[in-house]
Amino acid sequence: MKALFTVSAAQLALGLAGLRKALRDRTSYDVWKLKGDPRHAARDQWVMGTNLSAPGLMLILQGLATAGLLSRRWRRTAAKTLAILGAIMSGGYPAEKSIRQAWRGKSRDKSLLPMTAAAAALATLMAVLGRKDMNRLPKAG
Repeated sequence: MKALFTVSAAQLALGLAGLRKALRDRTSYDVWKLKGDPRHAARDQWVMGTNLSAPGLMLILQGLATAGLLSRRWRRTAAKTLAILGAIMSGGYPAEKSIRQAWRGKSRDKSLLPMTAAAAALATLMAVLGRKDMNRLPKAG
């Protein structure tokens, strides 16, 4: 449980750093055929996210679930929530065009590679640890 808490907190910190950078640089999401307008990045980040972060609503849910790990009553639900969020985010990072470009070394912004690679790795680890902890904990009741 301690490992899941630490991984989720670190992943959340990177997600918030990505959100801050995307809003500061006015960059928006570009996933498959869905492309955001940089003028609306602050509004769109709540549901669609940015090119460097999950949607704001997911980040809030991740924060609540991470805090929920500290409560005996909510621990299993929190682990399950983090497993699901981690799995979604694991697919979200490579789906984003600017992240794929950064991972191929084709981005002018050299800070994107380490930040997004670490965030994606932590999201994957969060999914694995969340699933493991969820299955290990007794059901509430």
